Amino acid sequence: MILPRLIIADEQRPGKVMSGVIAAAILKEMGYRLRLFMGNVDEASMRALQLICGMPVTLLDPVLCGNRANLRWLFQRAASPDCLNIVIANLGGRWTEDSPFRVPKECLFLAEWLKCEVVPVVYSDSASTLTVRTLNEIMGQFDQGAGVRIRAFLFRSTLNDREYELVDREAGRQFSSMSLGSIPKLLERDTPLITEMCSGGANNAIFPLRSAALRLKCMPRQVEWAMFSALAKMAPEWVRQPELCGPITDEGKVNVAVVRHPALTLGGDGTEHLIRALGCNVVDVSLDGHISHSVPIHGLYVPHGAAHMALSKFFGNMYLKTMFTRASNGSSFLMAEGGSSPLLGHKITLPPVQGGGGTGRGFGILPFDSVYKASTFGSPQKLVASSRWDNPLLTGSQESVWGYSSASLSLVGNGTETACWGTSETPNGKSCGTDGWSKGRILASSMRLEPWSAPESFRRWLEG
Repeated sequence: MILPRLIIADEQRPGKVMSGVIAAAILKEMGYRLRLFMGNVDEASMRALQLICGMPVTLLDPVLCGNRANLRWLFQRAASPDCLNIVIANLGGRWTEDSPFRVPKECLFLAEWLKCEVVPVVYSDSASTLTVRTLNEIMGQFDQGAGVRIRAFLFRSTLNDREYELVDREAGRQFSSMSLGSIPKLLERDTPLITEMCSGGANNAIFPLRSAALRLKCMPRQVEWAMFSALAKMAPEWVRQPELCGPITDEGKVNVAVVRHPALTLGGDGTEHLIRALGCNVVDVSLDGHISHSVPIHGLYVPHGAAHMALSKFFGNMYLKTMFTRASNGSSFLMAEGGSSPLLGHKITLPPVQGGGGTGRGFGILPFDSVYKASTFGSPQKLVASSRWDNPLLTGSQESVWGYSSASLSLVGNGTETACWGTSETPNGKSCGTDGWSKGRILASSMRLEPWSAPESFRRWLEG
């Protein structure tokens, strides 16, 4: 099986857009067919990538997937042999100019498990000796930690052509790998605010990114864009990953409605891929439009996102209100995760804004109140949840599911009932909190769950 694939791994600096986002936009503008993945949790880059390329993006985080087989099954389901399958990943960085450069384990796992080329993108706005030292440290870690040889790299934030010539010449003396060019510092862009990218002004928010991509595309020989396609096609033949669980009993007969709104896109489309992999149909239900289907609905999934931005639309949509009411008896599948979980509770404290945030109400299905402490799901923390007592997803003490949470959102019980999960930073690690509220087949979690880490459990839940 041929799956052209490539990892673009970006040295990151706070507040700056990943150059992989710009690269993907240019490749799409040049006519390449793409499938896009984010190799780490970065919701701002995820949303920017969705907007600038006009297509879904799949989160492909090795830690959240739980193991190599899960991640490869997810990639196999979401990738396409007719496309360039591009993974945008975090390359890491150094704390100070004198400290070593650290490539995160997620990036090394991606390179090892996907068995494909990696293009490191490094800053070159400092001394050429430091830039080359950075490249040397990066190449050593991929060689030793993932068994991957770096064949090409890209510079970013280059001050001018002369500075690029200096660093390119220095790199040419030390490495046999080739430089693909440089992205000038004048095209460096700040990452737009997530709230702006999830609102009606999303096009205005990413206009600076679009203009930078178009300018860079029109600069002749600045970057060897055709090499990205060549490197992706150098990936060895894909060894098919056996499916880790079969489809549900009523394959093709179960329809799961997925609520669609720009604010509900921050977790990617990985959960929908698993729903389809398990033999269910995904039915889109827009918060903004009319219902355009007539099939029976057997479950409802509200994806992670800034749901507080669309709270009034949930209560103004009679179709969704009816579905929430029907699900409240526990007879059908219902999941609201991450920033959307407050919808299933009672009182909602809205994020603080100028003049005060105020409060709202959820659908009152589960016994908790919620607090949005900020407008975005900031500083995500990866956690593994295990069962404290029965719930629709994790039925035994040996089962667990990965996800990521944020201190920006909290769910608090408003009665005697408490959350049904314990959370920890590692499997069987020290408990660091609780999460998960359930009733029948209904579940709300303040975590953005990664069901690909527990596909058998998710299948059982869909089957009911």
